[in-house]
Amino acid sequence: MKNELYSVLNDFGKENIQIEFQNNINSSIPKIKEILSKTIATIYEKKENIDSDYNNFEKSLSILCEAFLHFLLTITSLPSQRKIMLNELKIDLVIPDIKTLYKDPKKTLIIKFDKDSSTIEYIKKLDNIQKIKENIWIVSATPLEINYRNYVIYKKIEECQILFTNNMIIDENYNNYLIDGKNEINKKKHNNIHNINPNVIPFFNIIVDINKFLKDTQYRGFKFVT
Repeated sequence: MKNELYSVLNDFGKENIQIEFQNNINSSIPKIKEILSKTIATIYEKKENIDSDYNNFEKSLSILCEAFLHFLLTITSLPSQRKIMLNELKIDLVIPDIKTLYKDPKKTLIIKFDKDSSTIEYIKKLDNIQKIKENIWIVSATPLEINYRNYVIYKKIEECQILFTNNMIIDENYNNYLIDGKNEINKKKHNNIHNINPNVIPFFNIIVDINKFLKDTQYRGFKFVT
């Protein structure tokens, strides 16, 4: 999946994306949507890359989002630390860094990517590290049954999954991909979504929201941390 992602990024032009996002980070929302949609469509076209177990394929989409977010953080020069071991727990991503987490948890995000069946139990352990529940963000292919901010790619509609573009409606002007249990893509329109959990947010918004969090917490010295 990472190969397909970077192939699409190369088609868009990595430097062009970097310049655009640094000039106007809000432009990242439609661009991320476009890039991720094309990447997933490319993966579906290459049938051999699709896991026969659809649930496992959903988990692998979270890994795709992780790789994409690492790229986005790099080109926007937003601070982060990755793959941190803390209290014998592997942390996927800390914003801005582990030092700030120790010093002031209110100014620190922990981002977890839903990669396997252990996610729910893992989140409970995160509560012991980041006491501020609002500062634990979970990225998954579809909404999880959790009371945390949850960034998702798809919203489940009956037996299908549709690209989740905002908390109120599906963008009628955009070709949304409906994916059924047979791993087939159909370009369709769909009615408005109702009863959306306010904690469920489109993944496309995540870099804008990270940037806003850092501004709101008055973080200084935007420097990427390896």
